[in-house]
Amino acid sequence: MRLLLAPIAADLADDAVTEVVINRPGEVGIERRGGWTWRDVPELTFDRLDGIAVLCAAMSSQDVGPDRPLCGSMLPDGQRVQICRPPAVEAGTVSLTIRRPNSFSPSLAVLESGGLFAHTMDAQRRPHPADDELCELHRARDWRRFFALAVRSRKTMLASGDTGSGKTTVAKALIQEIPDDERLVTIEDAAEFNLARRNVVPLFYSKGDQGLAKVRSEELIEAALRMRPDRVLMQELRDGAAFSFIRGVAAGHPGSITTLHAGSAAGAFDALRLMVKQHEAGRHLADPDVRAFLRQLVDVVIHCEKRRDGSRGIREVWFDPDAKLASPAPILVAAE
Repeated sequence: MRLLLAPIAADLADDAVTEVVINRPGEVGIERRGGWTWRDVPELTFDRLDGIAVLCAAMSSQDVGPDRPLCGSMLPDGQRVQICRPPAVEAGTVSLTIRRPNSFSPSLAVLESGGLFAHTMDAQRRPHPADDELCELHRARDWRRFFALAVRSRKTMLASGDTGSGKTTVAKALIQEIPDDERLVTIEDAAEFNLARRNVVPLFYSKGDQGLAKVRSEELIEAALRMRPDRVLMQELRDGAAFSFIRGVAAGHPGSITTLHAGSAAGAFDALRLMVKQHEAGRHLADPDVRAFLRQLVDVVIHCEKRRDGSRGIREVWFDPDAKLASPAPILVAAE
């Protein structure tokens, strides 16, 4: 294993490094406190990465292959690694996300001198700093600026509508507003997003269990949360996978963008509630609690429509920051 890892051994030993990611053969991304740096590593061929994946899985008594393409394991020196092989990722690609353990054990005094508490507040719920401007843009119907600011402010956004209403097109336009320095993980059943970004990992599931891997979208969501994402972008919410998606947002991954089938912006919450209830962990939750929790987590709903003349457009936009200040129902975070 150490021989296979030799091209990134120095990175794995560097105490300043927090994350080492390989999104595709021949390139490695390194995250330090100052952000991401990238370099070409020709030695990291597909065969070498695949060998790392197989050996790493074997070291923790797991199998990883076409029918089981996901694996969480440990490297010899204790680094955690999330492995994604085809068909959960694109053919010819292996994704490795390696997190270095933090050996730094500071005292409270050291943390204070380093500025850790400089912006600490009590836990009372407050409006988001961008909400006033977003409300003004919403009232003025300045939709382009509203959507751009909502994305940059890490608002969780749903594009709803019927089949052919243009909701995926809207979602793709929103994604273009995400800053380039963010790490994205997408979850799709077919390659629709096709993001031209360096730090993105597209994950694929088998729709209707038709593929070899039988990987469910819920499994990909759980894997994505271990891949150091700034945002998890899901092509479309379906069935009980909505529970895992919403719980991921609640667990500290706001700013997600996804789509779902619904007849109106208000109807999107009803559709999402029904999906949450289809999950085993959500079926016994009270409807009022689920509704309240969803309105805590979903910031913007954009309802798309296909008009009679064949054109597509946005019919309505739901945005209600006051819902964030209502009493939360913290039921989906711990439930499973």
